[in-house]
Amino acid sequence: MNGPRRLFTVRNTYLWPVIVLLSIQMGDAWGQSGGGTQSSNSSQVWIAEPGDTSLNRWEPRQLFEEKGEVLDWTSKQIVIRRSGAKFATTVPGNNVVRIEPGWANESLEKIHRLFLDRQFQRAVVEGGALVNKSGDSKLPLWQVQVILADMVESCSALEKPQMAGKIFVALSDPKGEDKAELPLLLLSTIPLPWGEKAMVDADLLAMKSLGEEWVSSDVESVQLLGAAWLVSGEKRNAAIAKLESLGRTAKSQTVAAYAKSQLWRTVPPAEMMSDRLPRWIAERDRMPVPVQAGPTMLLADCLEKAGQPNLAISEWLRIATLHADRYHLATKATLKASAALRTLGQTEEADRVQSMLDRQKQIDKSKSSPTTKQ
Repeated sequence: MNGPRRLFTVRNTYLWPVIVLLSIQMGDAWGQSGGGTQSSNSSQVWIAEPGDTSLNRWEPRQLFEEKGEVLDWTSKQIVIRRSGAKFATTVPGNNVVRIEPGWANESLEKIHRLFLDRQFQRAVVEGGALVNKSGDSKLPLWQVQVILADMVESCSALEKPQMAGKIFVALSDPKGEDKAELPLLLLSTIPLPWGEKAMVDADLLAMKSLGEEWVSSDVESVQLLGAAWLVSGEKRNAAIAKLESLGRTAKSQTVAAYAKSQLWRTVPPAEMMSDRLPRWIAERDRMPVPVQAGPTMLLADCLEKAGQPNLAISEWLRIATLHADRYHLATKATLKASAALRTLGQTEEADRVQSMLDRQKQIDKSKSSPTTKQ
């Protein structure tokens, strides 16, 4: 297969108003992204073997590695042309568990490196500037989507859910392009309210207005985003109905699973400890591992409200260890687990958990120092 690449132009997205808002609200210079020379187009892709990709300790899935030029990446397929090969190889896109892109240019690579180094504000501001400056230049759509996903995660880490949501809409709904479903790794960055802390941090009035806009989208993941943020407002009943509908009929299994998990927020704590908890845990465990972080955070939040601190701690620690790459969730989970352990009088355990976060902060500090900053 050597079909045409899906390309990105800035005119095809909602991103321009997002960039304007970022320049105002972030209060930071965009900086220079630069053009630079072309990076190697060879990407490394780690793919799980076909079958169940959930966390099954008894039947662990094998990973295999592909290396070559990625021509396209959607939920349906990732198309890779190995070096020297005449034809491309196609494998299921949702089986990708990790990817190290061979970037189309050094500017894209720089933004991704800022994200990996947890320089989140620079990643968002410079990433927005880069995409805007691209103008009519043709960039591989899948690489722009990776950068947009980095920006969504960065906004979530900065506790800016409105910006995260706007960028996720641009990620999910590229105007003028084939609306292929996002690959699972990118879809998992959707900024849903995974627990009470998310609701406290958010500007609920702004999220209500955006939620009403998003829920009317023709893209399922955007509908999910809107309904999830409307559950706590005056349109609660309509939002719940939309989540129930997506849970039954969504084409994407991940969108359906996320919709069902968002409904956990509507169950009183006293009810969840009956037959609900085992069912919720089973539903979470059936999800592919890369998409389990958010539902696990929500599960811990529900357990805390139900007066089950030990069970909640186990779920927070699961996030801190299994999903350390989801920085904003892993950080919150570590803090919650440490605080809960102290409340239970388990000071030594709390210190050990806290030390994980302290070590990471030291690493982040060294990366952002003048001598190491890119």
